[in-house]
Amino acid sequence: MTLNLRLHTYFLYLLMLSMPALCTLQPINPPAQGVFQNGKVARIDISIAADSLADLLNPQNLQSDHEYPADFIWTDGINTDTVRNVGFRLRGNTSRISAKKSFKIKFNHFDSPKFQGLSDLNLNGEHNDPTLLRAKLSWELMRLAGLEAPRASYISLYINGEYKGLYLNVEHIDNDYFETRKKDTEGQIFKCFYGCDFKYAGDSPSAYNSGVYSPENNKEQPDYTTFIAFCKALNAPVDVNYRCNLEKVFDVDSYLRRMAMEILLGHWDNPIFNKNNAYLYNNPTTQRLEVLSYDIDNTFGIDWFGVNWAERNVYSWSPSSQTRPIYTQLMKVSEYKVRFGYYIRTFCTQFFNTAFLTPQIRQLTDLIAPYRKDDVYASYDYGYSYDDFLRSIDAPLGAHAKFGLTDYIANRSSTALSQLQNTQIAPVIENVLSTGTATSLTLQCAVTSTSSVDVTAQIRTPGGSWMTIECRDNGVFPDDVAADNIFTGRLPVAKKELFECVIEAREGTLRSSRWPVCGAFTASAGYNVTPALRINELMADNSTIPDEAGDKDDWLEIYNAGPTDVNLNGRYLTDDAANPQKWPLPPVILSPGGFLLIWADEDAHQGDTHANFKLSKSGEFLGIFDAMANNVAPIDTFTFGAMPTNKTLGRLPDGQGPIIPLASPTPGRSNVLSSTEEGDSIRVDIYPVPFSSVCHVIGLSGNDRLYLTDASGKLVLIEAVRVEDAAELDTSRLASGTYWLIVERGQRMMARQVVKN
Repeated sequence: MTLNLRLHTYFLYLLMLSMPALCTLQPINPPAQGVFQNGKVARIDISIAADSLADLLNPQNLQSDHEYPADFIWTDGINTDTVRNVGFRLRGNTSRISAKKSFKIKFNHFDSPKFQGLSDLNLNGEHNDPTLLRAKLSWELMRLAGLEAPRASYISLYINGEYKGLYLNVEHIDNDYFETRKKDTEGQIFKCFYGCDFKYAGDSPSAYNSGVYSPENNKEQPDYTTFIAFCKALNAPVDVNYRCNLEKVFDVDSYLRRMAMEILLGHWDNPIFNKNNAYLYNNPTTQRLEVLSYDIDNTFGIDWFGVNWAERNVYSWSPSSQTRPIYTQLMKVSEYKVRFGYYIRTFCTQFFNTAFLTPQIRQLTDLIAPYRKDDVYASYDYGYSYDDFLRSIDAPLGAHAKFGLTDYIANRSSTALSQLQNTQIAPVIENVLSTGTATSLTLQCAVTSTSSVDVTAQIRTPGGSWMTIECRDNGVFPDDVAADNIFTGRLPVAKKELFECVIEAREGTLRSSRWPVCGAFTASAGYNVTPALRINELMADNSTIPDEAGDKDDWLEIYNAGPTDVNLNGRYLTDDAANPQKWPLPPVILSPGGFLLIWADEDAHQGDTHANFKLSKSGEFLGIFDAMANNVAPIDTFTFGAMPTNKTLGRLPDGQGPIIPLASPTPGRSNVLSSTEEGDSIRVDIYPVPFSSVCHVIGLSGNDRLYLTDASGKLVLIEAVRVEDAAELDTSRLASGTYWLIVERGQRMMARQVVKN
């Protein structure tokens, strides 16, 4: 299979965000929607007290991250949204002392809600780029290269009614960012500042400067384990064990792609040249470190060092007088060096060239030109006029802007291709996924190669014999799409087992590779019996029932319909079938017949029972999934439809019946206490009243089902002797007291309170 980019002639701002570039299992790059729409320039209005604005811009306060309360209005030509009491502050490094400042908007801070699922907006002034296009193009080219990257869109900014200019709105790398990419937000994140050379300094976290490697989450107890293991493996002698040890803790191939793309962009303000600007993410699923790009405006020939970035040799790109192990060590490994060169060649051939990019640059220029023309702040730092903006698309302006965009692209693409050495890669196996169900183990991987390739999986139970499973890319189940370079194999299983697995790819007799490089990876399939947890009731549009903070948010109720206690710790609740581990349930032990009320409000700071998603009043998927030890087996899943305001859906009886509309909400208690909306349409007679050992019910239809629950809603009897339209319930074994008789007729139910003497 050759690496294939299915490129079209759409505008860059449409093309790059909608199409995966490499035909592999790509990182999830969400579509350009909401606040990151392309093809338009939205408007943001900030209203802030005059004294707060003066204090924010006071030269003595430029390095402060103090947030000032402000009101926020978003207008995109279709929608206008207002958020009161957001946080507003300066952001960036050199931009703080520039005339055109960059700003951060913090939602969900001064008691304001998130905005379109986001906690932050980063508004970058791009003050040193005369084109205002470099960062935008860089992010989109990364996405074309199949790399995970933030979304970015243009906005016009007004503060207290004054136009402050054209800004680039860049997606912030935080929990919201990882959630939209279906990644575990518990994975440790580090933001890397100047000095991040990734040299090994020992096994103690204290040896790594927190001002250089700054924990962005889990700040009280950051997890340095994988980061330190990465530094140790990266800086080790390059011997026969080097790849084995490094690839256990570092996503090498993804970084080789990223390194190739950053070098083509001329992004020198990064770890491999200026030891600066990156995010590190420890992926809990793979247990490997991932490097993410950051602050990518010093590109396309912007230079402050006297270096010609368009012609610098791609194989000697880091400073000759300093050590950059994340570049120099990787280049010592022949397999990595060949792969790096292959990606350079692929990117230059398929999209990093003037034939492809020039028309797209013209379209972006036309989009932002009217907003740049009125942006007086863009000229304050380096004197760039509107004419300079237009001219700098193709020609250098001098000083640090030593290339025009198209001029740089032509030079860099040409010289990079001329510098390349061996690019005949062995098959690259990456993004290996294993999915275990009750009856099968499915293995899937992406393979990049220069010719047709055969892919197999070697699988065995520990200590058993190896079995060979063919992995195919023919579009026949279990493979999804033919010829997309994604190979799938499937092994039937009869019980829950742990397997050792190895993926192998061969290009005839020429070249071959395996994953992992050494040893095997483990996967499991088959399910144990899951607990009888049920989503018992939900309200997706609530304006009447407050939580403990007084907020009237979406909610749902979990019920234990089983006979034993269930510890919810390690199990999951989700509104996304593709992300079953979206929200870990709290460590609560739910007794038989017990209820747990969950607020679906994205307000985790309010407590353990506040989920990281909201419910959609138009309907959506909901599910409870089991722990990792049971392969995240589905426990209770369904999809509900549109819901009216303040109405609930629930099971009647609790944990047993279908999801139906209830007459009134019963959060945290039995649904039997509420009759259904259609309950009055079921007419039956019960005698005697009260009854003793036998309860008679008449007026039934042929397919009616009967239930008897105790006063709390716990099911105690479902058996009945039917005679035409009547039934007899033997209650001789039940204690005296109050019960609920429930009649189920299709999607309707009736509940009536009855008494036994």
